[in-house]
Amino acid sequence: MNSKEDAYAAALKLLENKDTEMEGVTALKNAAEEGDTRAMCEYGLLFNTPGAPVTQNPNEAFQWYLKSAEYGDDRGQFYVGLSYYEGKIVEQDHASALKWFTLSAEKGYAIAQHYLGHMYYHGNGVPQDEREAIRWFKLSVDRECNEARVALGDIYSNPKNKEVNYDLAFKLYSSAMAAKYPIAYYKVGMMHYQGDGRPPNYITASKCFREGAELESMECYYMLGMMYYQGRGVEKDTSRAYRYLNLADQRGYQEATEFLAKIESTRKKKTWGTNNDPIRNTRLRTPDLLSFPEDDSAPKKGGLFGLFKRK
Repeated sequence: MNSKEDAYAAALKLLENKDTEMEGVTALKNAAEEGDTRAMCEYGLLFNTPGAPVTQNPNEAFQWYLKSAEYGDDRGQFYVGLSYYEGKIVEQDHASALKWFTLSAEKGYAIAQHYLGHMYYHGNGVPQDEREAIRWFKLSVDRECNEARVALGDIYSNPKNKEVNYDLAFKLYSSAMAAKYPIAYYKVGMMHYQGDGRPPNYITASKCFREGAELESMECYYMLGMMYYQGRGVEKDTSRAYRYLNLADQRGYQEATEFLAKIESTRKKKTWGTNNDPIRNTRLRTPDLLSFPEDDSAPKKGGLFGLFKRK
């Protein structure tokens, strides 16, 4: 390990501890200014990470991403591409996003490969090309990217797709589920629920949804709530049904919101103002069940301020 690597590693270690994080910020800045491209990107991420020990400044973040990217850092190139793709820090520019994602992906950065696959599959800034999308998704899967596992599984599990392969989709979803990727529990559960490539199995589906709900998957909250409401794979339990449906609703899951609104409308006609209203009583309790951060998309501090692990 050379002196630059030592300085970078030491800075990250300091950032992990609340008592030394400000010292870590200084150390990371020094490493970035001394030319460590990884430190440049990581330092930039601090300025675009709610809760980081610096004043938030997305424009400052982008300048450090760009500096890192121009020196050839694959992670920096990804974040420049992501900035252009999302259009939150700089004006949205899919052509520029494609350029930087490609540079990063060609170096083997897994999440950049996933984003390239996404762009080609949906035709975002490039002619739609399913074959090229699948190629990039597969490269990303080879580097154990859970986002790509699910994306490729979605292609193979789509009955309208000429590439349909339920067994392969199930394998991909299961790999992501084994890595504790929340949405994968929903995907595997739905294959069991719908009987995609296998006989329907509501009990197994409910188990998948329950495990996903423990990881705060809003999709799993919804499906588990519906199964309790319908009594499929579990004993019918209206109270638990509304508990999970309300959790999905709180997370912004539209299907849960619409279903609850429909039930609420019916309830008002029958039990308005009574004390025997299970929906009303459950809703009053629900906010105390779990607490959620306001922005789940923000990078977590435990991940050293990065959205994605280096693959």
